[in-house]
Amino acid sequence: MDTRRIHELCVLLDAHLVRYQALVDYLAEEKKLLLALDLEGLWSFSQRKEELARDIQAHIRELETGISETALALGLAPEPLPLLADLAARVPQPWRNRLSEGARHLAQLKNVILRENEASQAFIAEGLRLVNESIDILTGANQLRGEGYTSGGGQGEKRPSLPVKLSREV
Repeated sequence: MDTRRIHELCVLLDAHLVRYQALVDYLAEEKKLLLALDLEGLWSFSQRKEELARDIQAHIRELETGISETALALGLAPEPLPLLADLAARVPQPWRNRLSEGARHLAQLKNVILRENEASQAFIAEGLRLVNESIDILTGANQLRGEGYTSGGGQGEKRPSLPVKLSREV
């Protein structure tokens, strides 16, 4: 068996893992910027993150090609794209461990990325909800809808929503 093809796939996988680790690091930095409400930092950061995401997308195609070519060399069908575990089961050591560990590490990084994205989205959604509630309080829109609290601390009664009319008196 020609191990050159397997080695090339491992190099591609390692490069992919480096990119995913960079994305995890970016998400940690993004979290700090969100908590600090650093809008300028978030703006410039989002552009760098977008570049990395494009780079990852381009590299995914390279990795898929490498997996397909390796699958063919191992006598596996290239479509549907085989799992790295399927390839690892058919290659000798040390490549077997390298592919298996790479696949495991990639799955872990993807889970971290998913959790960080969900946490950021929840934080942003909560912030937007608080902004909307503040605007409603400042404009009195919550009172028109019967929301909010009474002077005694109880919740106000629900009333039908009425259109907001601005006074023309100055």
